[in-house]
Amino acid sequence: MGQAASRQEAFWEACGFGHKDRVKKFLEEGDIDVNWVSYTHDCCPIHVASQGKPEIVRMLLDKGANVNVKDVRGNLPIHHAAMKGHSEVVQILLDAGSEVNTQEKNGWTPLHCAAYWNRIDVVKCLLKNSADVSIQNKDERTALHETARSQAKGDFQLGEIAQCLIEAGSDVNAKSSDLGEADFTGLMFASYHNHPEVATALIQAGCEINAFGTNRWTALHWACDRGHEEMVFLLLEAGIDPTIRGWRNELASDRCTDNEMKEMVMNAVNMFEELSILDRKDSSVGKPKGEAVSTRMKNIQPTVKRDTENKSVDDIVVKTQSEITTDPVNSEKTSGQGNSVSQQSDGSEKQPESAICHAEDENKVMDDQ
Repeated sequence: MGQAASRQEAFWEACGFGHKDRVKKFLEEGDIDVNWVSYTHDCCPIHVASQGKPEIVRMLLDKGANVNVKDVRGNLPIHHAAMKGHSEVVQILLDAGSEVNTQEKNGWTPLHCAAYWNRIDVVKCLLKNSADVSIQNKDERTALHETARSQAKGDFQLGEIAQCLIEAGSDVNAKSSDLGEADFTGLMFASYHNHPEVATALIQAGCEINAFGTNRWTALHWACDRGHEEMVFLLLEAGIDPTIRGWRNELASDRCTDNEMKEMVMNAVNMFEELSILDRKDSSVGKPKGEAVSTRMKNIQPTVKRDTENKSVDDIVVKTQSEITTDPVNSEKTSGQGNSVSQQSDGSEKQPESAICHAEDENKVMDDQ
């Protein structure tokens, strides 16, 4: 590596670590290209600075840094800021001309990124700047879908994000791609990934609770299959139909591995069938038909221990893409190169972890039944 390239790498690292004085000195010396792409990290100084260094972002922009430059993954600086949760940087970039609905190579907008990584402040900032909640990524998932399938911790905050997106006009019944993958609604994603707060927001907004995918599995099938007790309780309480059968004729109860959960769902099946018979009798004798069966099912009070632990923003764990667990509805594969910059809780620096902070690449989803 030549001396010039070595200086450029040193400048990149100064931007990433937030060394404002060093960055300022480099810029004053006048031999630095602010749009230079790091050989080591495959992105520009403004990409890494956007991960939480607002003052340095301003310095770079003042010196002509390209606000819309792409990294090797196709992410713009605003994608980096959105994923890392820095709403101040997001606003700086938007004010400098970054497009709020810009999409990287997999179709992810900054809103998709903020929603998936559980960044409520960024979501609010983007919505304030007219982000489009209806945009789909390459898998036909909206930001609301990404909220429902997030692997970040902090379900209460995810529920708040879902509520914000719904209030902004997101379609609560939209389905993701059915091209051999999981054609899920938001409720089905929330049930699979165990996000009761997101599911509650969707149900309260009037989503189709009995929607199913190509395999005819409802949200209840997925909740039972994954062993999500609280989600099963919530769905039954909301009046989901437990008698719907999958394409292999299986009830949701057939997917339960826990005996108590199985008994609870079977009791719901029996009650649902009894209510259906009563409704048919009311109709046959010309009496006014009673409440819808699913509405009556809301009176079921199965005994389930519900998780009432409050999770704060401090509980959020941001994983690099290679750390995301692979499963039949969420198989992300990545090869993050380089490093991003963060600090220890005591304020000391630690080595950057993922400079190429990017949205996910999806593998084909295979049915795991």
